[in-house]
Amino acid sequence: MRVGFFYIVNHGISEQRMNRMFALSEEFFSLPFEDKMLIAMAKTRNYRGYLPMKTLGNDPEFKGNVHESFHVWQEHEPDDPDVLAGKPLHDRNQWPSQMPELRQEVLTYVGEVTELARNMLKVVALGIDLPEDTFLKFFDTPISLLRFIHYPPQDASDMDGRYGVRPHTDNGVFTLLAQDDTGGLEILGADGAWMSAPPVRNSYVVNLGEMMKVWTNGLFLATPHRVINRYGKERYSIPFFLNPRYDALIEPILIHKGDKIEPVFHTTVSREEPSICGDILTRLYRRIWPSLDALQVK
Repeated sequence: MRVGFFYIVNHGISEQRMNRMFALSEEFFSLPFEDKMLIAMAKTRNYRGYLPMKTLGNDPEFKGNVHESFHVWQEHEPDDPDVLAGKPLHDRNQWPSQMPELRQEVLTYVGEVTELARNMLKVVALGIDLPEDTFLKFFDTPISLLRFIHYPPQDASDMDGRYGVRPHTDNGVFTLLAQDDTGGLEILGADGAWMSAPPVRNSYVVNLGEMMKVWTNGLFLATPHRVINRYGKERYSIPFFLNPRYDALIEPILIHKGDKIEPVFHTTVSREEPSICGDILTRLYRRIWPSLDALQVK
């Protein structure tokens, strides 16, 4: 794997469903700013709800991205044991009262794209001669994230070091991105040049994340990418970030011997970052997004 990005079509999610999600996204971002701020992410401890344009996280090195977004995680009821225990990233989502249909329609879509992602995990395992359930066993209670994102056209004067999304790699297992017909996603090639990933109708752009890179011991890549809306019109995208359960261990399950790949059954990874999925994600989100816990971050 040299790029870490690919397209999938004929994936089983209807074009009608995907179009409906984009319609709901546009409707949400068209709400008055004051209404969207009623469900601002900064009012929660678990990074759910509305993120305004150019919001700054807790890392002073980052400039705010030129986008606004709405974040939906797996829904947890108030009496869920993990919620009662105060486990990070476990909570109920915030929903706009002005769009009562949004919750059910979005959660239905999340269920469909989660099933697609689970099937892809089987294909990935079989493709590298591992048992079909090799990765599935980490996804009994996933903490995946769906985002609606709106990128306004970027004025030339607003491009000095500021992006729709700054260059980064995704931290999860992989991302399934539905994008409209505007364009703006760019991928860093092996030659160091940025290349466009143009929209393809009724497709997903899939990119591999850091967790899959670690699980496969570098066989699969997590490739830097960015978004710049240079096209003079609004851009909407709907990425689904596939993450395993909170306590999933992120360490290599493969070793490489020349051209041969073999499973690793007992190993540890020396790394400064935590090797538990939930710890990795919580640390990342505390850096880039606001929350009620912001003042508690060290």
